[in-house]
Amino acid sequence: MLSTNHFLIIVGIVSILNPQHLAVEAGWRPISPSWASSVIRRSPLAASSSKQTHGRHLQHSASSQLTSLFGVGNVDLAISGQRKRCLASIITASIRGGDSSDADDEIAQSQDNDNNVQLENSEKLDKKSKQKDTEDDNDDERYSRQMYALGARAHKLVRSTTAILDGPLGGKKKLDSIESSIEAVRIEGADGFDGLNTDQDSISNAKSESTSGRSETPSGLLYEISKNLALSGVGRIILVQDDEESSGTDDANAGYFDGSLDDLGAAYHRAALAEIGVNGITNQDKRVLDGDDEEEGNSDITEDEFDSLNDGAILLSEYIQRLNPGVQVDIISRTKLLHLLCSHDVDDVDDDGSDDGQEEDNIISLGTNPVVVCVDRSITSQLEMNDACRDCSSSKPRVVPFISVETAGVHAKLFCDFGPKFIVVDEDGETTRATLLDGVKEIPENNDADESSDDLYTVNCLEGERHDVSKGDVIEFQGEHSDDIMSGKAVFPKCQVVSVKSPRCFMVREWDGESANHSESKKSADSSSMSSLLEGKARSFSRVKLPKQISFSSLRDILQPTEDAITMSNCCDDDTLFAPSDLDKSFDPLRRRAVMTSMAAVDAFVRKYGRLPSRSPKSRGGANSDGSKPKRTDVERFQSLVRKMTKDEDYSPANQEQWDLLITQFAQTCRAKFTPVQAFSGALGAQEVLKAANGLYNPVRQFLLYDCDEVLQQHSEEETEDNNNGVDENSSSTTASSGQSYILGDALSNKLARSRLFLVGAGAIGCELLKNLAAMGAGTGISNTKRGCLILTDMDTIEKSNLSRQLLFRDHDVGEFKSVAARAAMLRFSPECRVEAHTSRVGEEEDGPFDDDFWSSGCSLVLNALDNVEARLFVDSQCVAHGLGLIDAGTLGPKGNVQVVVPHESESYGSSSDPPEPDIPVCTLKNFPYEISHTIQWARDLFDGYFHRRPRQANDHVDEMAQSTDLTYFGQVLIEKLGDDAAVDMAEELGEDLGPFPFIVGNTDSSDPEYVLAVKKVSLNWAIQQAHRLFFVAMDELLQKHPIDSVDDDGARFWSGARRVPKPLRFIPLDSEDDEVSAQQLIINERIAQFVRSAARLRMESFLPVDGDDTLSYIGSEEALIALDEQAKILYKKKKPKEILHNLSGGGSSDSDDTLSLLLDKLNGAKTGASFLPRLNLADFEKDDESNGHVAFVTATSNLRAMAYGIPPADAMETRRVAGRIVPAMITTTGLVSALSCLELVKLLKGVPLSVHRNAFVSLALPFFAFTAPMPAEEVWGVNDKTHTIWDRITVKGSSKSPTQTMTLRKFLKKIQKKAGCGEGVEISSISYGPFLIYANFLHSHDEELLEASLLDTVRDAVISEDDDDDEMSLFDEDAEGDGEKKTSVERLLTAEQKTLLSKLEKKRFIDFSVAVEDEETGEEFELPPIRLIKERTQQNSDTEDVE
Repeated sequence: MLSTNHFLIIVGIVSILNPQHLAVEAGWRPISPSWASSVIRRSPLAASSSKQTHGRHLQHSASSQLTSLFGVGNVDLAISGQRKRCLASIITASIRGGDSSDADDEIAQSQDNDNNVQLENSEKLDKKSKQKDTEDDNDDERYSRQMYALGARAHKLVRSTTAILDGPLGGKKKLDSIESSIEAVRIEGADGFDGLNTDQDSISNAKSESTSGRSETPSGLLYEISKNLALSGVGRIILVQDDEESSGTDDANAGYFDGSLDDLGAAYHRAALAEIGVNGITNQDKRVLDGDDEEEGNSDITEDEFDSLNDGAILLSEYIQRLNPGVQVDIISRTKLLHLLCSHDVDDVDDDGSDDGQEEDNIISLGTNPVVVCVDRSITSQLEMNDACRDCSSSKPRVVPFISVETAGVHAKLFCDFGPKFIVVDEDGETTRATLLDGVKEIPENNDADESSDDLYTVNCLEGERHDVSKGDVIEFQGEHSDDIMSGKAVFPKCQVVSVKSPRCFMVREWDGESANHSESKKSADSSSMSSLLEGKARSFSRVKLPKQISFSSLRDILQPTEDAITMSNCCDDDTLFAPSDLDKSFDPLRRRAVMTSMAAVDAFVRKYGRLPSRSPKSRGGANSDGSKPKRTDVERFQSLVRKMTKDEDYSPANQEQWDLLITQFAQTCRAKFTPVQAFSGALGAQEVLKAANGLYNPVRQFLLYDCDEVLQQHSEEETEDNNNGVDENSSSTTASSGQSYILGDALSNKLARSRLFLVGAGAIGCELLKNLAAMGAGTGISNTKRGCLILTDMDTIEKSNLSRQLLFRDHDVGEFKSVAARAAMLRFSPECRVEAHTSRVGEEEDGPFDDDFWSSGCSLVLNALDNVEARLFVDSQCVAHGLGLIDAGTLGPKGNVQVVVPHESESYGSSSDPPEPDIPVCTLKNFPYEISHTIQWARDLFDGYFHRRPRQANDHVDEMAQSTDLTYFGQVLIEKLGDDAAVDMAEELGEDLGPFPFIVGNTDSSDPEYVLAVKKVSLNWAIQQAHRLFFVAMDELLQKHPIDSVDDDGARFWSGARRVPKPLRFIPLDSEDDEVSAQQLIINERIAQFVRSAARLRMESFLPVDGDDTLSYIGSEEALIALDEQAKILYKKKKPKEILHNLSGGGSSDSDDTLSLLLDKLNGAKTGASFLPRLNLADFEKDDESNGHVAFVTATSNLRAMAYGIPPADAMETRRVAGRIVPAMITTTGLVSALSCLELVKLLKGVPLSVHRNAFVSLALPFFAFTAPMPAEEVWGVNDKTHTIWDRITVKGSSKSPTQTMTLRKFLKKIQKKAGCGEGVEISSISYGPFLIYANFLHSHDEELLEASLLDTVRDAVISEDDDDDEMSLFDEDAEGDGEKKTSVERLLTAEQKTLLSKLEKKRFIDFSVAVEDEETGEEFELPPIRLIKERTQQNSDTEDVE
């Protein structure tokens, strides 16, 4: 029941919102206010971003009170700041128990200004609507690369996901009763203020009893998962905060995490404070509540607001919104969350969001797609949260997906429980591939073939094709184009694979679906289509992806804990519960049991001692001097707990040594956090959240264990002793990498800090590497001889699409250089780090700061974060040449790889290569496409030809044509240079591109409506002609050349295999008297109209000024249809179709016409147009700008051609991916490969054997992890039965008698023979410098002039003597008339590339030559190791003697 006071309050509120609502019904009922919007700022900091923080809390209370009274979700009123303050005054007065006279005055004032306020609201709502449309476009652009990996359906589900994160938030906890009571307000749709005491004295007493906890570092793993989820675009993140009154679970969690040894958490904490506390607030704190109240905006941070950053939840929430402003962030207490999870069943909620009178609605409070994640929490806490997610107390159990992730030293554990009936929609996310079909044959009845009575069929692929199916897969067949394809109706039955015979052959049976009844009806209905299949009417087949149901068990059911202890013995032997993460380790049952038992022992240790075990000095044994028993170390206590939890067989003599090592290492390192392991686990955990949200990819079932304990091996005794003595139970290191030093030792951490690391690329992988390196203390060390530094380079600038996977960049960074922005962000993570940022490209042709001096002494190790193979190969060659270690990483959607190159031991990146992607044959693109990728590539090439090549061609020749009095010479040169056919084609193009100008040129200004209208008319006519030419004429001519019933030279049907019969497409008016317009023809007409629209628009933009209004080139659908209709009527009325087609294709000349005459006839129109000296605009294909019409043209063109060939069409998103060659990218994969790269970096610095390093090949979709040792460098046989590898060099230096600068080629040959140990009978056959041949014995062995020439001069001549003619030669030389003077070789100008090569040659400290030698007796040829010629830097160096 509502009190009178409450009723009056509501009346006052309604009067503020809208005076028309004053007529409240006497029988009051909850109102569904259309004037309210649930856009209240859930961020606590923004909610308190005013000068009166306490007043803001009361305003939150007011909003929550309104929520409770009206029975709706949170309401943030779309009203002016003045009315908002009135509302706050009313509710605040009610809460405080005072009167509301001041509020009444404000109400009166607001009503006087009501008309102005309503106008203001209308303008704001209109502005918000437009802003929302812009934000939606930006949202698509932000997540564009991820959408190509997930797909639109899965991405939409991700955007609707609520990720609930429970982990150590760190910071200084400061919660008073008011903050505690309004936590529910931050959860949209929660029950609000049912626990608020409105007594003023109670509030004051609660404030006075507020307490402050100790300051601590947050969990780096929690920040890592939050970052990954925010950048992935989850719609909402809820942070779970510890209760004010600690419980047993909170106490266990408090001791379960030691923030002082979490380097990643400390780095994130520094970065968040630097961005928000210093820069973020002063620049972005204008976002007060809904951001509309300009009067309440405050550009200065208050002391209370800065103090609020001490709250770890507030700090993380603000940091998340800096990462992605589109993510809603809320905070809730653990008790409240458990209550919401366990309170009601989802099934009880109606579709409209109501809960039939219940007090709470879980769908509203936790969202429609919640996922709970426990991060670095005790097993006790995990059990409690998982039980709540399972909601076992409800009559209809509702399962919220549950994930737990934790790390302990070098170990990590992940657990997933998605419920007993979780549906996986797509297991791998791969696009199904159509495989060309040779035929399907029925197998005679054979009882041995299969036990079932179903008919079996053999499926054979076309020669050269390989299928991708496995036993149990369901496939579907595709045939020729028909009405059924366009209507989406299946014409062949689906079949299930029974067995696979070979890569080209397998057996199938007709798929019976899920139910027998459905199967029977289906078989009877599809009997005719099966006959069609056997008759060979199907042309290809592809896999059908079917949903799969997976059953998960809860953590409690698996562990079966007792009241006294939690053990892992009940699950360790069940292989089905563990997903492999390392083929060497995951299948070791002893290792699995040791790690799982150690995890349980940590929980028991914390519950017993209230803290984590620490690395302690070894027990000396015996009694103390006073005879007392010595105190046990933490490691011994830990081992004792493990012993109580394990079976006797684990202590068998065969396993004792390995068991003790695993347990001891775990106990010594579990207190600290290791950054690469945290980053690895954060990527895995976030990916599992996405899987739970959208059903895409196979989830982890159910445990996944990972460790990198190989980095702990081979510690020296001194290092181990230092580690033991350096940290006691209560110590906390203050170094930048205290956790890392705790695990690996100070020596290795200092070595990393003093290293000069060269990071090539600052994109997605580069940003993740920088973040990890900052946490690991890279670039912070200084010694007498070394000064650590990170050298970073990237020539690219930041785009909007980068923001979804590159954590260092923000919206305001768009357009900036990546390396510069990354350096600034990196310093927030590690202010002491020295970072050099460059914007230079790394490559052979570049003459920048990365010369031989840099590679020789400027860096000590290289990390690749590149996106192209060419740059990777160059960096790899430099690392091999200078003996540097290299770590390369790459991703493709959910797949990733890491390769480590160990100097002088492993093969290099360039030692092996992936097979190149097969090019599409020209004949397939031109005449015989059978996949949508073929039509997309054809359309992409057409775009370049129409709107780039042809305008450039016209611009290149317009002056010459305008100045020529007779085009005969011009035509003759065309024929001579290009040939008859190509010359005629070019003349026709010039006529089309320049010919229209006499008809459209007047005032060539886009502001002249007549000019624009003329351009539009000409462009529409041109586009219609192209549509006829491309989709009717060309295909009709192809069918005339190869009729449907024709055969090839071997007597086989011509239109078979990969060749699809095209169907000529033409526009037919609706009122045509000669042709019937079917439903299919309507679709064809619409597709042709789409092509004409897009083509005509781009054609107009070729003529209109570049800086003109884009809307001038807009052509509507009706406009295109009218133009098509008019032209078709005119053409078909006057001429026969055959004549029309020849005219449209530029025909009309007889076969006997002379080629030159035909060419000149086509050039006449171009000559007239060229006299106006027009300049056409060139269009470069831009895939990321939807407004430019580029993708629209390619999509319309591709789909129209696909329709003609019976190929299923593609949407604009898929077309953009193929045409733009977009590589799908996900932040989770990026984070994972970056973590593995940093792990290999540690191993390189530690100097572990090659067998300890690991190349990684991972797929988060399956999930699949393959770690293999790098291949050793291949040994190549040389002369005298000696071997060498790519790392070996033969060094040649000058001497006092023969310095390098004057060393002749003859002297160089002698030095090579001496150094390489070439005896008599072995002759040097060739010497090369890169691609340039310097010496060949069959050419130069008797060339005395060359042999006596300076070697360096010979190299220079070789560089500049290469054919420097441009690839695209001009058709007409400047001295064609004979007037120009020929340039001598001295006057010849060098190309830019040659100048760069010469410049780099001069700066080189040494030159590597490739040398081959030949055994004169056997004729066998050997390649020597690279011959390195050292160039003298000073005169003193010339006196150096030759040394190896």
